[in-house]
Amino acid sequence: MPTIAEPTPPKSFKKKSLFELPDGRTVAFTFFLVSSLFLIWGFCNGMIDTMDKHFQDQLNLSKAQSAWVQFAHYMGYAIMALPAGFLTRKLGYKGGIVFGLLLVALGGFWFLPATKIAAFWAFLMGVCLIAMGLTVLETVANPYTTVLGPKEYGATRINLAQSFNGVGWILGPIVGAAFFYSQGGAEKAQRHLFIPYVGVAIIVLLIAAMFIKAPVPDVKVEDEYHTDDKSSPAAPVAREHNRGLIVAMMFLNVVAVGLSIFLILHTILPSLNIVTEHVVLTRYAPVIILAVFATLPFLMLSSKKVTGHSIWAHPHFSGATLAQFVYVAAQAGIFSFFINSMTVDKSNGYTMVPPLPASWNSGFLRQHGFIETRAAFAPKEIKDFPAVMEWLKAKNDPVAAFVNSQLSAKTMAAVNSYQTGAAVPAAVQKEVVQDLNQLIRQEINNKPGRADNKPALYDAQRFAGVKLSDKTQALIAKKDRNDHEVLQMNRYLLQDAFPAALTYNDGLLAISDKGASELSSLAFIFFLLGRISGSWFLKKSPAHKILGLYAFLNVGVCALIIGQLGWISVLCVFLSYFFMSIMYPTIFAVGIHGLGSQSKKKAAAFIVMAITGGALMPKFMGYLGDVINMSAAFWMPLGCFILIGLYAFAWPKLSQSEGVIGMKASGGH
Repeated sequence: MPTIAEPTPPKSFKKKSLFELPDGRTVAFTFFLVSSLFLIWGFCNGMIDTMDKHFQDQLNLSKAQSAWVQFAHYMGYAIMALPAGFLTRKLGYKGGIVFGLLLVALGGFWFLPATKIAAFWAFLMGVCLIAMGLTVLETVANPYTTVLGPKEYGATRINLAQSFNGVGWILGPIVGAAFFYSQGGAEKAQRHLFIPYVGVAIIVLLIAAMFIKAPVPDVKVEDEYHTDDKSSPAAPVAREHNRGLIVAMMFLNVVAVGLSIFLILHTILPSLNIVTEHVVLTRYAPVIILAVFATLPFLMLSSKKVTGHSIWAHPHFSGATLAQFVYVAAQAGIFSFFINSMTVDKSNGYTMVPPLPASWNSGFLRQHGFIETRAAFAPKEIKDFPAVMEWLKAKNDPVAAFVNSQLSAKTMAAVNSYQTGAAVPAAVQKEVVQDLNQLIRQEINNKPGRADNKPALYDAQRFAGVKLSDKTQALIAKKDRNDHEVLQMNRYLLQDAFPAALTYNDGLLAISDKGASELSSLAFIFFLLGRISGSWFLKKSPAHKILGLYAFLNVGVCALIIGQLGWISVLCVFLSYFFMSIMYPTIFAVGIHGLGSQSKKKAAAFIVMAITGGALMPKFMGYLGDVINMSAAFWMPLGCFILIGLYAFAWPKLSQSEGVIGMKASGGH
């Protein structure tokens, strides 16, 4: 399909300023104030991704459970998206921005009492409140940046605004690492968690005051599809679309809503002990599926009544809501579990990062806590599982008897029923490794005042008959052991108690949580570079083709991560950031393409609401990481990128538009 390039203006044409409106007003100051909003939500989102791993350690959560942080964050978008669109249409751009900033400030200040409450739900409420404020800001800023100046300079303005967003993504993990991964351990870090959020609250209040004084004009744009002039009797009829496509895209949106309802029930009901996950799957899922398909006749009837003036009559818009749903699901999953991807799994000892060079054990990286010795058990480290099973049954060995008493009921039953000389099933091996890793973390997981605290592994009487190594004795004698030293000490203790099978290679180095958090800033540099280079390509090639190309390149990248190819897989995690970079803004831009000013605001609200995918799908990615490993967890984003690529290459048919070179991509998430 041929592309359309911007016409070259005549030589006599007076070149306009980058931020000059048609009436001659200059809005440069307004533009840079709006760009500061990109910085704010990039910064807040960057901190969210480092918070996930902190709560895994502080509250002893699985990866799927820690995804509650992302759930709270993105549910804020789901709750506030449509009200944000309504507020923007009623209050205008300025009123919407000020309201959003005040809501962000409220969420930031909430972290002060949340720290005193010290409960997971309190922190999640603060995360949700901030996200609700960010929803308003995104709903305003995304379409607004496309109209603040001459149309021919739109791409330049957007690229500049996107750079602020990228800087926020880079700074967020750095600040998060400083406060969420304290040298004093997760307990001390928990007490400092409010500091960056209160800082954000103060800053956004200052920005809100500046917006109140600054000119923020409502700018009208060309209404290509005549979606705004439907009230006029003489309004042109918007172009006709394939009714089958309209029904199909509306139905897929209903499917997304049904999936969202199921995942919300699957997340909330079991956590409240109302029903089990199995009951949700077997009882609620069929009802939701039937309800979804029951909407088909109503959608077919409604499609006949939908006029071309409705945004839902344009499948390129409704397709964008679906593409955004799966994109943010992929983005949230990869961002949330980046630290898990770079570190050793505390449950099964898996890491996709190969052992680091021994020379790194001294110098800057070690001194600043960026690397650490691997401490978690991995299945391959236990050479003789039958011997371990026999040892765990030895009631006359005080250490073995204690370890046996700390096993889960399922593992204990497998140990007690084990027949001498029999092979140990892989599932039982996995259970034993997980229980041993839980055992060495018991001291760290214990919280003051809790009734369910478990005893520590070391007890002088229990180990009275065990010859302790010099390294073990040195750590026992140390009074102020940090969390990692506790893990090392317990590994040494188990090795001393049963050296034949529970050996510990203390020379294997790995990236620490703090180091991975700092490293995530490098990943966001890839993200920023992807936006800069991608924006250049968007000026040269049709936007939907670049979107499709990047989506399928990321399919290949995820496949290489799943393949567990060592450093190649590690590099591919960073490359996934690069190829994701243009997706959110480009999906947003092609989704609102051709709509009128008021319709853009309405469409923006629905596309922002599609961010709900980030609340739900990371739980599935975390589940894959728990039951298999973090490499296999990338099956989730791989599937999402396939769907984005299909939407991108179908866009010309959905929009009945030719690919436009220089498509302006609004600010990113």
